[in-house]
Amino acid sequence: MKINFSNSYLFIIFFFCTSAHAEFLKNVYLDKENNIHLTTQQGQHRKITFKKNASTPKLAPDRQTVTWLVLNSWIAEGDDKPASEQLIIYRNGKSKSIKCNPFIRDFWFWNNGDQVVIDCGGRRFAGYEILYDTKSFKEIEKIDQATIPLEKRPAWANGDN
Repeated sequence: MKINFSNSYLFIIFFFCTSAHAEFLKNVYLDKENNIHLTTQQGQHRKITFKKNASTPKLAPDRQTVTWLVLNSWIAEGDDKPASEQLIIYRNGKSKSIKCNPFIRDFWFWNNGDQVVIDCGGRRFAGYEILYDTKSFKEIEKIDQATIPLEKRPAWANGDN
């Protein structure tokens, strides 16, 4: 009996080449010292921040992307705690910082976690909603809230996932 392993080998090579860089996560959480921790699907636990300034970690629906805010070291006048002007996108062991001034008011995933949107602006006036790709970390599109009415904005800008 002759067995042809060539197709099996190709499948195994293809599987490892395509999944070697993809890291699927089970959980993300913030510890008492404001550092981010990850748990992988395989049960590995990792602390990925050490500066004690993280806030609001979110795990994307794709279970490969994590985002969190970096708290400012200062408190804005009228606020009772630090806000943030920086969002971190973490994917497959790599991270990228996105900054916006004066504050990131909110952020959410779009398209199953392939993109993330930040709501950037001041406390009491119109700002921008900016769509970023979580794989390339590049800006895709930007909406000026002052010039585009809510009903004319794309679905991603309204958080309608």
